[in-house]
Amino acid sequence: MRRRQKLFILKFAVFGALLTGFIFLANRYIPRQHLPWRSLDIHAPTGFATDIQLLRLSLSPSSSCAKVIESARDYHTSLAEKFRPQNPCGWNIARNVNGSDAVMLTPEDVTMQCPLAVGTYIWMNELERAADEHLGSGIESIRHAGAYSCRRQVGNNSGKWSEHAYANAFDILGFELENGSYVSVLKDWDGDKSKRDFLRDARKQACKIFRVTLSPDFNAAHADHFHVDMGPTTSCR
Repeated sequence: MRRRQKLFILKFAVFGALLTGFIFLANRYIPRQHLPWRSLDIHAPTGFATDIQLLRLSLSPSSSCAKVIESARDYHTSLAEKFRPQNPCGWNIARNVNGSDAVMLTPEDVTMQCPLAVGTYIWMNELERAADEHLGSGIESIRHAGAYSCRRQVGNNSGKWSEHAYANAFDILGFELENGSYVSVLKDWDGDKSKRDFLRDARKQACKIFRVTLSPDFNAAHADHFHVDMGPTTSCR
């Protein structure tokens, strides 16, 4: 019996040493956004673990998210006042977001939960790359339909409250480019190839960031916009 115990302890020690070595090497040589146990870097491109890191951030104290978002000096946000018009709508802690130095929001000053605001910043950076790759131009602004709306989910027979009711969802209509052109989710989803490819890439990147990403491929209600949110469920459609 003692021999078996000693063998078990030895195996456990070897496994622990190997695991420690793996984590050390991974932390040293693998970019942070690919490692689920690392903290989120808001400036890093999307990676294998970006969505997991954002989920962990959303479950952390609000001060942790505020610290992350305030580290992005080019991101124009401020703490929103508490707003509880009726139960369960509104928020205790949220951010007013105007966009970044590179990409603005139209209309500006959108109030959203902090993790959603962090995800939006990361997505903005990915959108810039995608626009340059597919359209040869940077993005001037994101045209949207807002984040907060005290309502239930459309078409949900259970009457479940929408993530919009908590300022935890964001609807995007299109993208204004620096060259003066406009990419519309409604008109360009199945239109010009370059714009179509850009919109598919935009959705692909959103799915790496947000818990839920819904596009015109989901249903007719989303024919004219992307819906992204940080709710408890997951979907990429």
